[in-house]
Amino acid sequence: LLEENTEAFILKWKMSQKVVFRVNTDEDLEWELERKTVSCNALLDGKLEELFGVEGTGAAKQRRQELREREEKRVERAKKRKAWRESEFAAELDRLEASEMALREAEKMRDAEDREKEEFDLAEKQRKEMKLEKLEAHHGIVRSVHVAQLADNQALMDLVHKVQEEPREELFTIKLDTAYLRNERILERKLRPWLERKVDLHMGGQSSDLVELILRRVNGGATQPDPLIAELERFLDDFAEPLVERLWRMLALEMIQNGLVLPTVAKRQKKEEVKDEKL
Repeated sequence: LLEENTEAFILKWKMSQKVVFRVNTDEDLEWELERKTVSCNALLDGKLEELFGVEGTGAAKQRRQELREREEKRVERAKKRKAWRESEFAAELDRLEASEMALREAEKMRDAEDREKEEFDLAEKQRKEMKLEKLEAHHGIVRSVHVAQLADNQALMDLVHKVQEEPREELFTIKLDTAYLRNERILERKLRPWLERKVDLHMGGQSSDLVELILRRVNGGATQPDPLIAELERFLDDFAEPLVERLWRMLALEMIQNGLVLPTVAKRQKKEEVKDEKL
């Protein structure tokens, strides 16, 4: 920046000198300045001879020595100022580098804290999922009915208990209402995530193809539980039967919201109606 300002000042000075000497080109200006320099040097030499005598005499020599010493002192001061500026610049550079290093260390610490928080959140999520799996294994079905849909929690517990107590033979006679399951998006929102967890847990990794197969069979509506168990035994062995049974109980619980009556409850109601008619 200093060099650019200096060049701009020199250019401006040259333009003004061209006006003073009434020239148009740089070559003419150089010639005029050289002529002026020679004239000034002649005047200076004449003045020095007038003050100190002819060059070579003691007074002229002393004066030139004084001028030389003054110039050397000026150069020495300029060198000292330059050295001071360089030392100040180096100190400022060291300070900036130290500040930048401190900022980098602080950023690394923040990144490490963020990673630790993410790992903690992931571990917490996995712990909650494991707790949910244990709860599902204990009760035998997924509690897929939202608590807000039932005003009384005890009613929900009673409903789950009834579905869980339904005999396997009676449970497998229930015909799935696939239209209701599709319209309410139960297959995608509830059944798919549940199947992914169960199948992945048994297979030891993701098995999206098997999940899609089960969903297609359920969505088709034509598959009964026993044929589905036989088909899945190729992949899941002994886990196929309890998986399909839990699946049927889960969907039965969902369809109760659409007016489904469990087979045992229907038989009991029919017996009571026949008994009332006899009376």
